[in-house]
Amino acid sequence: MMPRAGSGGLALAAAALAALTGVACGSKQPEIAALEWRLESRPAEAGSDYESLSVFATIRDDDGLDNILELWVVNDDSAQAWKLTDADWIKVAEGADTWIGASALATPELAGMPRGPYRLVAIDAAGQRVEREFRVSGSFPDKKAPVAAFSGGRLSISSAWPETLALAFDGTGLLIASPGASAQPSSLVDSFGPDLAARTAEVGAYGYDPSLRMGAFSKRVRTR
Repeated sequence: MMPRAGSGGLALAAAALAALTGVACGSKQPEIAALEWRLESRPAEAGSDYESLSVFATIRDDDGLDNILELWVVNDDSAQAWKLTDADWIKVAEGADTWIGASALATPELAGMPRGPYRLVAIDAAGQRVEREFRVSGSFPDKKAPVAAFSGGRLSISSAWPETLALAFDGTGLLIASPGASAQPSSLVDSFGPDLAARTAEVGAYGYDPSLRMGAFSKRVRTR
């Protein structure tokens, strides 16, 4: 999860980024070839669930993806911004493309994520910047988050979401597997394979509705 800055810091960051209207001369500016986002509900350690945002993009740069130094996710209407660098963004290879971005972006107070237009801004080492807008809208459907249970060595998942994944986490909390969830209780080996089953310390579930770009995480359950 991204480190959460104070609300004042987010507002100042958004204002500073909005002031960057010029484009540096020199190398060709990068290009955002594709962008995907989803709004998600996550269980809080105490209290009710909270909303978060996941944003990923494929970015083209003549000098390679390593030339990208910063990504910003900006909501101008609420004066909030989230800064990403190689210290906290995630890279995911999918075929010939590499997606870069972050999940679990949230407000400092874990309030609802702002609706309306957002900007994804990419800045490279030469100071060249490119941005792409996307819009977050809608309310979460009247569906409960999936429920994961582990008993007698078997994982059971209950979900009303159109798509549901089974999640496996290792002892450090790292997600190591996310296959489609079985409709019937199944062993960890059947769910994740023998190698990953041996590393699994916690399990959970994730439900997603692609028509809404919204998803929900279950609470995690320990397996040992």
